[in-house]
Amino acid sequence: MSEELSSIVEFSIDLNDQEAPDPLPVGVYTGIIRKAEVRESQRGTRYGAVSFHIGADQYPADFTDGPEDGLTLIYRRVGLEDNPQSRFGTKRFMESIGAALSKKVDVNEWVGMEAALDVIHDTYEGVTRAVVERVRAI
Repeated sequence: MSEELSSIVEFSIDLNDQEAPDPLPVGVYTGIIRKAEVRESQRGTRYGAVSFHIGADQYPADFTDGPEDGLTLIYRRVGLEDNPQSRFGTKRFMESIGAALSKKVDVNEWVGMEAALDVIHDTYEGVTRAVVERVRAI
């Protein structure tokens, strides 16, 4: 049986002094899919949420705010609705990661596949963050 976690959390510095970390710099990185799942949007449409892991060995030398074991960016632009636009977008995404195309798709089979990720910066709730703009074949 696991120990109960304390309600008290102590950080290495006072949170009053914590600044927003710098996002991963804009550039092209190789991402490995660690997780892929079908989700439903607020509008009720299905999409693929694909978690790409970028290894720390790809960080630029002057980027010091990234986790030591790499970071994960989630790509949520794989439409999974059965209409021409979504099907074509899914086809292009699957070609980019090297997945086999067919009538039936299991997103779990995407785990372990790689792609080139065009990473840009976006501002969300006043914080600049790295996001995947485009997924391309390596």
